[in-house]
Amino acid sequence: MNRYLLIVGLLVVSFHLTAQTFQEGNSYYDKNKWVTFVPGNMPLVISVPHGGLINLDSVPDRTCPDAVTVIDGHTQDLAKAIDSVFRRDYHFHPSIVFCNLRRLKVDMNREIELGTCGYDPMRIPWMQWHNWVDTALAMAVKQYGQSVYIDLHAQGHPEQRLELGYLLTPKELEESFKGENDTLYTSKASIKNLIAYHKGKYTLKELLTGPAAFGTWMVESGFPSVPSKQDPFAYANQKYFNGGYNTARYARYPNVFGWQIETNYKGVRDTPDAYYRFAEAFVKNIMRYIATYTTIDVKKMGK
Repeated sequence: MNRYLLIVGLLVVSFHLTAQTFQEGNSYYDKNKWVTFVPGNMPLVISVPHGGLINLDSVPDRTCPDAVTVIDGHTQDLAKAIDSVFRRDYHFHPSIVFCNLRRLKVDMNREIELGTCGYDPMRIPWMQWHNWVDTALAMAVKQYGQSVYIDLHAQGHPEQRLELGYLLTPKELEESFKGENDTLYTSKASIKNLIAYHKGKYTLKELLTGPAAFGTWMVESGFPSVPSKQDPFAYANQKYFNGGYNTARYARYPNVFGWQIETNYKGVRDTPDAYYRFAEAFVKNIMRYIATYTTIDVKKMGK
């Protein structure tokens, strides 16, 4: 394929998606249904990059150096359960962006060269997916002034707990918990915009491992989480995902803050009932988080 024509085509796709008018609650697809965008009407955007199951025989498998191809099983089910609980309990819902292709073909949580392993046709769904995340965040910030961003994943580590990725390593989480290098780690964290917004009212340690941290609330709701007051950092012999390309890109947009959630299997992704138990805890605690740490009037959401 002529690379110049491909780039022109990508620019046309990007312009079309940006200019398109979206109706909340409807599902929008690219022409091949490789990417799905469900616009919401609240200040929360959830991206689901690795749950797709479409396997294209015509597209070569990603085998370039550093390519990871494992599927994050049932993460689309979790996102749909979250959407259902929001609609049921609050009559509004988040924006959600799904990748329906297998990660073996394209990885939306890597920069474009690694995400496509240089295979030009996969640049089109990569760009469409990211354009829709951009669009969702822009819509939320325009309406509410701020937005939470969550990149939803799955992990298969021995520890059955949620891994909340704030772009800090286990060592950095440990030092933050001990009150060390707070200014340095705040500048790296995916919630730095939230801390800056409050002009010193909250410290990084409070928001990661305090009694009113998101992870602490999830533990209290029955879902072990790290970092949290109960489990402030992963130990040296424990695996932990601290956030990837998407979190680094989107949670640092102006007026956006958020984190990656790596969900464990047992009690979260193993049964449909578990999807909804997790969704109910997530919805309760993200609403509490928005009410506590933003100036958004939750009573006016969706209106």
